[in-house]
Amino acid sequence: MYSLSNFKLLVDKQAEIDTIHQNCDNLIQSTVTPKMDAEVNTLLDAINKKLTEQGFTITVTSTGLIAQYSEAVINVDKHSKSLEECFFINLNNFAEDQVSIILDVSDAMMPKISNNLDGYTEIIEQMTDTLKYAKSLEKACTEPKFIYRTQSNIVFHSAEEVVNYYFQ
Repeated sequence: MYSLSNFKLLVDKQAEIDTIHQNCDNLIQSTVTPKMDAEVNTLLDAINKKLTEQGFTITVTSTGLIAQYSEAVINVDKHSKSLEECFFINLNNFAEDQVSIILDVSDAMMPKISNNLDGYTEIIEQMTDTLKYAKSLEKACTEPKFIYRTQSNIVFHSAEEVVNYYFQ
């Protein structure tokens, strides 16, 4: 059994999701990307400062930096993904780790959008999850905050914490 009221609900919710995603695309261009670029520069500047204080010679590259001390080389190389900047930190080929700057998207709370159980129930549940993520993303894009996450899922909230973790 399929109810027309649930079908109409799906159509309305899809339109709402499409509108939110369009708004997010605009916010990513106008708000998130410039703040992400600033965050990247803050991290690279903090690494540069810390390693310079430790006696390393720094060479800034288009994707990060290379720090040299005697025969030791630390390479910090950036790779971009959607809403994420990944840095690979290679310590003289002995150790490599990855830390990413990620847009902090917290879950938005949403009420259940249908109580009528019919053939659309599973689709409505999926649509609710999609709408929930879209609203969370929109909120995150409106006032972007970033977290740093390592390959082993250690989370930091500032460039300073990352620098202290990797370059004590």
